[in-house]
Amino acid sequence: MSKVYVNDGYMMLLDAIFFNGKKIGNVSEDGIDWGGDAAEYIKLFAAQVRNSPVKKIKKKDATNLLKFTLIELIPENCKDVMGGTVDGTKWEAPAETVSLEGPLKIICGTGQTIEVKRMALDGAVRGKIGGDDPLGIECEMDMLSPLDGSSPFSFDDTVPFISVTPTSLSFAKGGESKTVDIEASGPFSVGKVPTGFTIDVVNGRITITAAANTGAARNGTVEFVLAADNSKKATLTLSQAAGNA
Repeated sequence: MSKVYVNDGYMMLLDAIFFNGKKIGNVSEDGIDWGGDAAEYIKLFAAQVRNSPVKKIKKKDATNLLKFTLIELIPENCKDVMGGTVDGTKWEAPAETVSLEGPLKIICGTGQTIEVKRMALDGAVRGKIGGDDPLGIECEMDMLSPLDGSSPFSFDDTVPFISVTPTSLSFAKGGESKTVDIEASGPFSVGKVPTGFTIDVVNGRITITAAANTGAARNGTVEFVLAADNSKKATLTLSQAAGNA
C-alpha cells in the first residue's frame, strides 16, 4: 500500500503534473515555480489629506504564472507542451510556436491536489548540451479566467483516483500500436492483458500493440488498478478486426 498523507496545510513535494488530462514527464529538481505580477492600483490623493490616499482603485488584478523545465524529452512529452507531430520515435517541432490551452492538475507529495481550470502553456527548448544538466523545455503557464466566471483554481485533499483516456481502442487486422493516457493519484498496476495484445507503460503513458491477426476478431479488456486503493480501477476496451475480414 502507498503511504497516505494527512493534509496538515504544508504543501510540498511534487508527485505528478497533468495538463489537458495527460501526464507531463519528469521536470527538473527545481520543481514548479509559482509567481506572477502583483495587482496594480490607482491611488487618489486630496489636497486637504496629506498623510494617505483618500481612495484606492484596482487597475489590474494580480496574475498567476507557473514555470518549470521539462527534462524528460520523449516525443509525446515534447508534443504535449510544444505541439508539433510525433512519428514513432521522432518528434517534429511545429513550424511556428504555439500556445496550448487546457486544465491543469498538480499532485503534491504531502497529500494535496491543485486544480486550475484554464491555463495557457508556452514551451521553448533551452539549455546546454555537454554540461552537467540535460537539455530541457522551459514551460510557462499563464492562468486564465474560466469562461464561466467561476473560481480559477483550488486546493484540496488528494482523493484516490484513476482514469484512462480514451476508454476504448480499435486496431487494424495487420497490427499496429496506439497510446492512451492514465491520470492517477499515485502508482498503479496493470491487469491481465488479452491475447494478441502487449502493453508498455512509460511514465503513465500506455502504449498498446496489437500483433497481426490471421484469425477471428479479437476483443477484450484490461484493468488499471490504483496501488493505494484497489477499489479504484480504470478499464480499457480493446478490439481488433478479424484476419479474414
